[in-house]
Amino acid sequence: MSETNTQLIEEFYQYLFGVIKLHRDLIPKLKDELMLIESGSVEALTENINRQQGFVMQTKEFDKEIARYMEALNLEGKNVTEVVAQLPEAYHLRFYGLIGEFNTTIKEVEFYKEKCKLLLESKLHLIGKKIEAIQTREGNQTYSEVGKKDQPMRLPNAFEKKI
Repeated sequence: MSETNTQLIEEFYQYLFGVIKLHRDLIPKLKDELMLIESGSVEALTENINRQQGFVMQTKEFDKEIARYMEALNLEGKNVTEVVAQLPEAYHLRFYGLIGEFNTTIKEVEFYKEKCKLLLESKLHLIGKKIEAIQTREGNQTYSEVGKKDQPMRLPNAFEKKI
């Protein structure tokens, strides 16, 4: 194997390691998001989500980067595991260990994302119910005997004070 390929394989490994680190760094932010959803702190939640946008921007090009490494190393595959299988055997243990870490980290990220999603949906449902109850109270109309809407009730003059 050429020194260029060895260097490229090492860069590929470092790239994957960096992506895993980004995912690991996201986990505390997701835990904070969950806590903020529970507390109802909208301003702090917005700030937390804005910080998470950095993660999205940094991982946005993941597929393109993997494709670039695959092309440079003349490898093919549908996923990273298939690509790693084509690397020289001396690299398998390192890369498969990395893939294992990645899978564990992704499961944890997905767990917290799902918990946040479910809690947020629950909170939004409660808010919707409260809005519905308020609209129902405000929308109560009285009807005449023929089924037409009456005018809003007017309080008797006994409650008015004339000077």
